[in-house]
Amino acid sequence: MEEMTKIGKDNSLLYHVDEQGILRIQIDTNKELGPSASGKTMLIASSAGNAKIQIGTPNCGDREAFLGLNLYYK
Repeated sequence: MEEMTKIGKDNSLLYHVDEQGILRIQIDTNKELGPSASGKTMLIASSAGNAKIQIGTPNCGDREAFLGLNLYYK
């Protein structure tokens, strides 16, 4: 089983990059982080802005990228 890295608000996002460079993001959609700042939506997961993630592989070496993600419902 691949080890996933926790990021974002309340560690609501998990990610892993495999040896082929495929990024997998895991979110528990049963959890809620509370209402958005406007109060119009309910946050399920958030990267809390642009989170720096490591996307390097053995073939390309160290690489960093930025992930910005919000998952919410009305």
